[in-house]
Order: sequence, then structure tokens, then C-alpha cells
Amino acid sequence: MTTGIQGRRWLPSKMVLGSSVVVLAVLAGAGWMAKPVWQPWWYASTMCGGHLSGGELADLLPDERLQAGRDTFDSGQRNLLKCVIEENDGQHFALKIEAQIDTGEVHGPLDMEFGIPVNPRYTYPKSVPGFYGKFGPVIIQECPKLGRDDDGRARRLVTNVYAHGVENDPSPASLRTAVRIANGANAELGCGADPLPLPDRVEVPAKLPLNQTKGTMCAWLTQATLPKSPSGKEWKVIAPTDEKAPITSCSLSDPGTGETVDFTAWFGDWTDKPFENLILHNAQIPDERGEDEALLTENFGRAKARCDGEPANFLASSYARHSADPVLPMGKVRPLLEAFTADQAKRRGCTDVKLPGHTVYPGRH
Repeated sequence: MTTGIQGRRWLPSKMVLGSSVVVLAVLAGAGWMAKPVWQPWWYASTMCGGHLSGGELADLLPDERLQAGRDTFDSGQRNLLKCVIEENDGQHFALKIEAQIDTGEVHGPLDMEFGIPVNPRYTYPKSVPGFYGKFGPVIIQECPKLGRDDDGRARRLVTNVYAHGVENDPSPASLRTAVRIANGANAELGCGADPLPLPDRVEVPAKLPLNQTKGTMCAWLTQATLPKSPSGKEWKVIAPTDEKAPITSCSLSDPGTGETVDFTAWFGDWTDKPFENLILHNAQIPDERGEDEALLTENFGRAKARCDGEPANFLASSYARHSADPVLPMGKVRPLLEAFTADQAKRRGCTDVKLPGHTVYPGRH
């Protein structure tokens, strides 16, 4: 599968779509549809409810011939909107797009994000409530028009763009694709979320000095006792998310090594089972301890609470990219996880806070 975008020859991204469709219809009869150069605009005009952009697909899709796969947009289905552009063998996809109302089921739309402990990348503007996950962009929106389900859970629209086969890092094209789909699914499924503005670019979150975090959701770090960074240089702070987002994040960044210690909060009923999977697959805990508990492992820690009547999970990650050892020992991270959890609980009015003990359980190697 092609993973890069170098050397592609596409029509200008500002081509008028209406004219393109007319030209495509004429050339299709002459066999010109076999030319991959036409593919992005063809798929944009015929698939995914018309929510795609030919120019953005031109940046994403590989050069080889592709074919249309399953498409349930505009079909009247209310549980899952899905459209797939496949490789020509029909066995693999080049780009898969899904939007669905999360029902809190065990294997929900965010389940795969927790199979292995890889931190999401928060490279999106704060106007986009989501992150770049292991497989591509993820957007999570509250659905005010759908209310709560019979169990009192808030309904949320989750949009996934599985772009890992066509890009290795977040790009404006995949982000804009995800936002277009989220807005289209929001309208089709009656979610009632505010439409998202179309971003111009992927943003690299600023690394702030500690004394410049006032007004961000990471200001709690100024009140915490911070351990010394591994390099000995003063920590920088990354504050990429809005405090009201379904997932919030703060990070300490070591300027000397580039490593980070990350603190994330995950709000909603869907969060419990993925966190249990994270512990099950990556920690050795005794039989008397369950995966549903707050605890520390060698590389991450989990705290819990209830916020707005639903579970919330708080994660501290100390994974080093270039070493088997954590960035900081979890014994030093634990007080920071407690401070982060307390700050988030205060902001959200959370109750029933559960913090991990001092025991650090070994990982599964």
C-alpha cells in the first residue's frame, strides 16, 4: 500500500467540482476513468454523502487504481455511517471513514485506541474536539438534540478517519476530511452539535514556560511540586485542549530530551472498558485486583471519578520514545496525577474520586 504522497500528479485542488463532474461523465464513456488522476474528484462527487473534497482526497489517496467500497451515507441508516475507498483487489482499504453515535458498547468506536499504550497526538486547533490517534483523526462531539439514553448516558457522535495507510503523520487533508464528515454526519444523524469550522492547518501545540500557563487548563501545574526533569532543564508545558472538551490533555515536556509526561482526562461512559483493556494488556496485576481499579503501572497510572453522572478516567503516561525506562518513575508521577485529577474534578463537578495507591505493578513485556 502506498504510504507517501511524493511524486503524485493531480489536477489543481481548486478545480470547480461541477465542471469536473461533467468532464468525468464524458470521459468515463471513453475509458478515461481508468486514469487514476481522476479518482479523487470522482469519489468526492459520488461517495460519503458528498461531504468529501476532491483536492483533499488528491493529497491523501495513493496513485494506484482504487474502487468504491461500502457506502451507507444518505441511506437512512441511523447507527453507522460508513464509506470506504478500497484498493483494486477489494481486500484492503486505502481510506475508511466512519461516523456513529456511540452507544457505550464494549467494542465501541474508540476501543482500538486503547489496545496498546500509545498517546494520542493533540495537533488540532481547539475548535476541533478530537485528536490524531493510532489510525488517523478522531472527533468526538456531544449530541444535545439526542438527549441521554435509558441508562442516563449522554449520546456522542464519534467520527473516525482511518488514514494510517496513506499518511504517517497528521495532515491538513485528513483533518479537513474528518471535519467535513463530522459536520455531514451531525446533520444526517440529528446530533445537534455546533458545526465545526474547517481548519486551515494542523497546529503544533506551543511549549509554554510554566509561568505562562495562566488561563489554560494546565495552570494547575504552577501549584504542583514538579520533580526535576531528566535533562535538568526547566520543564515546558503543552496545553493543547479546551477545558470543556470530551478529552482533555496537559503535558510536561523536557526541552533537553524531547520526552513528555502526559496527563489526559476522558469523560463519558465509553471510557471504562477501553481503560480496562489498557490495564489488562499492559500490566501484571494480582487476581484480587481488577482491571476496573485505579492503579499505577511501570509506565502509566489511572485515576477514576464520576462526572455529570457518567464515569471519567484520568491517565498519566510516562512512556519514553527512546528508552525502555519511563520518562519519570511512576512514584514521582503519582502526585501529579492526583493534582491533575483534583483540578479536573473541580472544573467538572466530579464526585467519587478514586486515586491509585503507591504500589507500582510491572508491565507485560
